[in-house]
Amino acid sequence: MASASSSRAGVALPFEKSQLTLKVVSAKPKVHNRQPRINSYVEVAVDGLPSETKKTGKRIGSSELLWNEIIVLNVTAQSHLDLKVWSCHTLRNELLGTASVNLS
Repeated sequence: MASASSSRAGVALPFEKSQLTLKVVSAKPKVHNRQPRINSYVEVAVDGLPSETKKTGKRIGSSELLWNEIIVLNVTAQSHLDLKVWSCHTLRNELLGTASVNLS
């Protein structure tokens, strides 16, 4: 679950950049993870650009996928957001779930 607000008043032009404040709250996986406690974080990418990808902090040893963090992103009215929830492991991270949002 996430909420968002824009820092610009009025109507933005299609390719004009503005800041989007995104609050990453929590996630509910469809399948129960076998581990009672996991290390997790959320990654948010704007238009698939590595330069516009932000991450929440890691939640260490939590049984709930809860972050309550603010992420500020540079977007246009036509931007597309890809959100990924990751579980952190020593050797590699495991993708727990994804969501996509079109801002248009």
